[in-house]
Amino acid sequence: MSTREALLEQARAAFAQSQWAVARSALHDADAAQQLGADDLERLAWSCRWESDPGGFLIALERAETAFTAAGEMAGAARMALEQARHHAMMLDAAVALACYVRATDYLVDAPECAEHAQAQWSLGFTLMAGGDLEGAQAALLEARSIARRVGSPGMEAMAVQGLAHVAATAGAVSEVLPLVDEAAALAMRPGVAPVHAGYVYCAVISVCRALCDWERATEWTRVSARYCERESIAGYTGLCRFHQGEINRLHGHLAEAEERVLRACEELLAINRYSAGWGYSELVEIRVRRGDLDGAEEALAEAIALGDDGQPGRARLLLAQGDARAAVRCLRRSLADPGFVARERRVFLLPVYVAACVAVGDEHAAAEGLAELEEMARRLGTRGPAAAAAVARGELSLHRGDTEAAIIALRDGVRLWSEVEAPYEAAQTRVLLARALTADGDDAGARLELKAAGRLVQEFGVAVDVDVARPKPEGTRTTRTFLFSDIVESTRLSEVIGDAAWEPLLRWHDRTLRAEFERWHGEEVKHGGDGFFVAFGDPDEAIHCAIAIQRALARHRAEHGFALSVRIGLHVGAATARDADYFGSAVTRAARISAAAGAGEVIASADTVAACRREIPASSERTLALKGIVEPVDVVLVRWDDLPAE
Repeated sequence: MSTREALLEQARAAFAQSQWAVARSALHDADAAQQLGADDLERLAWSCRWESDPGGFLIALERAETAFTAAGEMAGAARMALEQARHHAMMLDAAVALACYVRATDYLVDAPECAEHAQAQWSLGFTLMAGGDLEGAQAALLEARSIARRVGSPGMEAMAVQGLAHVAATAGAVSEVLPLVDEAAALAMRPGVAPVHAGYVYCAVISVCRALCDWERATEWTRVSARYCERESIAGYTGLCRFHQGEINRLHGHLAEAEERVLRACEELLAINRYSAGWGYSELVEIRVRRGDLDGAEEALAEAIALGDDGQPGRARLLLAQGDARAAVRCLRRSLADPGFVARERRVFLLPVYVAACVAVGDEHAAAEGLAELEEMARRLGTRGPAAAAAVARGELSLHRGDTEAAIIALRDGVRLWSEVEAPYEAAQTRVLLARALTADGDDAGARLELKAAGRLVQEFGVAVDVDVARPKPEGTRTTRTFLFSDIVESTRLSEVIGDAAWEPLLRWHDRTLRAEFERWHGEEVKHGGDGFFVAFGDPDEAIHCAIAIQRALARHRAEHGFALSVRIGLHVGAATARDADYFGSAVTRAARISAAAGAGEVIASADTVAACRREIPASSERTLALKGIVEPVDVVLVRWDDLPAE
């Protein structure tokens, strides 16, 4: 046996036993004596890959493709081209990845059905999913699974099934996800499944569990993935494993350990998977905001954005910490409008921050819409993390509206759930909010206990939560007012259709028009949030006539210019607490809920408001509304604003 043959025998044996360093060294030596054949070049490629040698991996793949093509082995050539496509896609070289994929499909045109056909469909499926075409992605992945089953490739079948789990999670078909995850994991565990398939499935299982906020399952699979990489001596997947471990550390408040792990993961991923490195830097933003390192968070955010990640939700959390809630709302709206599967999987993490940001700018309507979606997601997912986030968001909005009783109930649920998840940062934040609600309700002793408990979490875990935000506020005075809420119907869709350049002047015209009527009818503008107003009137007649005047002004503009924004308006009269240039209490909440029940161009007033008016108000119909959070049904009337004489 020649020296070269001995080296090849040694390399092949080492490769079969996952001794990648030995295999790579022996194959390099054999290649120096005489060029390797296609199969050994493929072994060299994967030996380089699992030893974190991306340059050697790519060169060996390219050489193997050429060798397979020369030998007339089109399936092998396609396999090498598809792996190059995947590598370039992860390194964000989209044009090169597409060229490799097209080359692979050309190789497969006349080839008998094989695992590489399944691999091509799998690649197509993820490309479609990234673009938001879930139906197309599902069809491609189902075809990949069928082919893999027919040709007997459990590895490719596992990858296809895991892809279907991603589609189901993104589409919100939660009941389908875990059975698919279990099926993929079972396939990946079969003897002989290559690390390229098994390692991918293990990491993808963690990603899907994270999307479901199933942190217990994600923790279990993170350990399994780490053990698998250690057993197979794989360095190439450890960046992702380390990143997921860092996420778990962050959730449980071990922030220094989390930052160290995620930083190492980012360094490793930059060389082999820039796409995931961007995700890693976004996670680093989350960690550093929780540590109070806002400068460091900005640095990490810049890295994430440079790698093509939007940095959410840490980006918005950072803006809130810096006091720029309006910028937080704007960037979150862009992220929530993204149809891609990554943004859709992150949606459950974006919505709680979005609600908090909307509350901070006083946009109660948008906050309520975000809360409704978050509550529906929490119900569908059935895990404690989303339930906790929804409870806190509900409590924060209730507190903003002055409904302290509802706020206290919701925030206590949030404290309990976050404590069960063992998330100290979230639990401390929620306790501070609860203390604020208790203070507003006059329970200063209860507020002090909550702040003390939050302080213990801050001291133990080093999380950056301000436990001094619930300072007692001066007592408000009770007063009776008629409250008016207005907002533009379908404003988000309109702004997207006509674009920012046309939307901003239109919004300014809307604001000027409504403010002129508020001033004319002696209304006190309390808040202006995005596309809506909250206004208080001392006289119910003036409040209703102001609403009528607004609808008439819009109708005139529509008749004269062919278009005007559609606005809905709701009114309710009642006693509220006046404090710090704002109003709080159930009367305010009722007015907001009545407004939300109105249609485009409608003015709906509670029956109490109409009864309080000195002059008769024509009404086209009477209704009884069951309003969310209001125990008793509320009688309302639809005001016929076109029937009243002009003022």
